[in-house]
Amino acid sequence: MNTVDIKNKYKQLKYQHLKKIYERNLSKLPTNCKYNKQIKLPNSSRINICSFNIDDSFAVDLCYKPEHSRPCNAFCPKKTKEQLYLEFIESLKNEVERATNYKDINILYWLYPELEEEFPKKPNFFKRLYSKLFSA
Repeated sequence: MNTVDIKNKYKQLKYQHLKKIYERNLSKLPTNCKYNKQIKLPNSSRINICSFNIDDSFAVDLCYKPEHSRPCNAFCPKKTKEQLYLEFIESLKNEVERATNYKDINILYWLYPELEEEFPKKPNFFKRLYSKLFSA
């Protein structure tokens, strides 16, 4: 393998891992919703409820199965794509975390130590929108 092949494989692996992270953290599951709260009951059992529209009444929506969260209009992921992306880049900088969670990428670091380059920073949504609207 030459250096170009290693760099291309490195980019492919980063993309694949990032895609898995997005699928795992942005899918409509109760564990991914920021309004999903776990309540401990007096008998030491736990239930998950939706805390989106909780008022003083005792009417709560249970939310512990994927069937509960998929049709939910109040679903909001705990983290944004940008936050997940930055966490992923930070985890690649940490040698221990990279060696345990991303073994395939770590092998490429051994082959070609100059892979310390980062993904280019993604522009903010508003900056992209502004550039599209006002570029001529």
